[in-house]
Amino acid sequence: MYKFKLLSVLTILICSNSFAQQATEDYELYASNDTVKNKKGEILQEVTITGKLQKKPITIGKSEINPMDLPQASFVIGKETIEQQQIVRLSDAVKNANGVYVSGASNASGNNQEELGSRGFTFSGGNTFRNGIRINGSIIPEASSLESIEILKGSTALLYGNVAPGGILNLITKKPKFTSGGELSLRASEYAFYKPTVDVYGSINNSKTVAYRFISSYEKGNSYRDVVSSERIFFNPSFLIDISKKTDLLIEADYTKDSRTPDFGLATINYKVIELPRNSFLGFDWGKFNSKQQGFSTTLNHQFNSNWKLKGLFSYQGYTTNLLSSLRPNSTNLVQANGDWTRGVQKTDTKQDYSIAEVDLTGKFKTGNITHTVLFGADADRSSTATLAFKNITNYDKINIYNPTVVISKNASYTSTIEPFMDRNTNAVSDIKRSGIYFQDLISIFEKVKLLGGIRYNYLENNTNTLTYSTNANVETATNDNIISSKLGILYQPTKNHSLFASYSDSFVLNTGTDKNLEALPHSTIDQYEVGLKNEFFKGQLTANITTYLIDYGNLAQTDFSNGNTNTNIKELAGSYSSKGVELDITGYYKSFRILAGYSFNETKYTKSNIYNTGTYLRFSPKNTANANIFYTFENNLFKGLEIGFQSTYIGNRLGGRLRPNNASTEAELARTPIPVDGFLQFDASLGYTIKQFSVRTKMSNLANITSYYVYDDNTVTPIAPRMITTTLSYKF
Repeated sequence: MYKFKLLSVLTILICSNSFAQQATEDYELYASNDTVKNKKGEILQEVTITGKLQKKPITIGKSEINPMDLPQASFVIGKETIEQQQIVRLSDAVKNANGVYVSGASNASGNNQEELGSRGFTFSGGNTFRNGIRINGSIIPEASSLESIEILKGSTALLYGNVAPGGILNLITKKPKFTSGGELSLRASEYAFYKPTVDVYGSINNSKTVAYRFISSYEKGNSYRDVVSSERIFFNPSFLIDISKKTDLLIEADYTKDSRTPDFGLATINYKVIELPRNSFLGFDWGKFNSKQQGFSTTLNHQFNSNWKLKGLFSYQGYTTNLLSSLRPNSTNLVQANGDWTRGVQKTDTKQDYSIAEVDLTGKFKTGNITHTVLFGADADRSSTATLAFKNITNYDKINIYNPTVVISKNASYTSTIEPFMDRNTNAVSDIKRSGIYFQDLISIFEKVKLLGGIRYNYLENNTNTLTYSTNANVETATNDNIISSKLGILYQPTKNHSLFASYSDSFVLNTGTDKNLEALPHSTIDQYEVGLKNEFFKGQLTANITTYLIDYGNLAQTDFSNGNTNTNIKELAGSYSSKGVELDITGYYKSFRILAGYSFNETKYTKSNIYNTGTYLRFSPKNTANANIFYTFENNLFKGLEIGFQSTYIGNRLGGRLRPNNASTEAELARTPIPVDGFLQFDASLGYTIKQFSVRTKMSNLANITSYYVYDDNTVTPIAPRMITTTLSYKF
């Protein structure tokens, strides 16, 4: 079956090569100019993707480098894909990018965040950016404001400091325009879900110097999961001020309020997935997960001349959450063999303030016959987070997961109340300050040989204060760190359309917890090696890239078990693991025909550990992923305006649950074993029709109505959504 699935995907890939050989028209895949104005005074988006665009290089990260000159794998999900697939969440979007997958909860499960991964690592909050600005990853980004999504795989520590090594997501938002227009849309799907959206842009009082854009959406609906519902409101005003021919100021603001029923999926028994109805809800119907996020940013761009550009930005984000929900099954409250489960209650309130300032100078110059494309930059940010955790209630009531609506028994202490009173447990305040200075140079030594080198100096302060209310004890930790990050890459280009590259980069990860002397832990180190081949055929209408990589994660913080310690916050740098793999992606355009396809293989194993055996696979990361998406728009015949699409996504076998430690002693630890989750192949289909300014699009996801699961770090899995129909009506003006 597995071979058949991969064969199906590869067949589509081969077909893409065949059609592209017929290409004759001079189209380019990408267009970009990083907020530089065109001749009409309109702002050009940082990255856009359509079938027929200007011949401009794509900008990746903070510097404008053509993808063929970048010794690193990258991918862009463009506007057409976002619209045609009616993308609501990032988890829907990344199905188009090879090697990027949903590693945790389904977006429809009621959770307020999505767990995405690549190359064996998750895209944590520190790995998600909006217009190059780091954002809080604890709330689902709003797709209605997105123009495109950049995915830069591998290490980006040179540009962004401490980020996880799997890569980053950079969300490119829609910008103001001096021409008037907009769009009204209404999206609806099963389970009473609906989402109206308004997007309006133009100049203020027909001004040629001030443009605006206002985007707002509201969504409300239930879920294929019983009891689960969500409500969300979003505002995104922005203004572009054309100060002069060479200078502009972009001001953006956003506000998101998100309320959801917390839902951690289906429980397992003896660390095995059991057959339960997809809609079974095991939590509390009075549970809540409320989030608010608000922020603003200002970006100043100044073009000195055709070669030199200055960019400065400042951004602030505020974020709060209130969680009240059931505890997930863990070592203290596992589901019994007959299905009985003693439910517990957890409550957490979180508040975070995050601000960043950044200045970048990019330019081109020559030293003799050698061309330099350089980036000079500096950034500084501060994150202040306060987490109030209440004492968990480990025995609130008992249910049987085969009949979860019936409460078998309830703790006598809570019979007179529904939402229990909970005592405060700890208040943890974390204050992280980061600053960096970086330099990068793309050197064209010869016509066919280029070098990319860069170095970054990082300074970090991490101060934490944890108050335990029961003892009134404070535990304070403070650390200062000076870290150098570097990157070196070489490219050989036999022609302008073919690039062979190799690169090395290093990065770091901040650790939480303390050592046995209650001192803050040093950082972990990451070394990354990457080799790849990039190809463009038929004037850019077909791209075919293959990349292989090795990531060594050293000084991994693990629990220190010396002297009988069982406190998981007491750690030592005793572990390491490696991630290695291969990625293939193909993108093709021919007239109105478009294809996105790819395949990825990854292995992530422990190479050293005081807890697990060497060679043990890490959880959540599938070995194999693949995708193949085809879209066609009719243009010059009876069916003009009609568009059809077909999408297939494969996520291979994964491990969830908990790994058994080598020194397991308790009954719960001895019982631990990873939860194997089978891979799945999902098919989606879409149909759309546009006539003049009106359009209607319908998408049927999970055509075969297959059943599979996403995994968690505890003993639960979340079923993927069943077959569903989503329809969007829109009017552009």
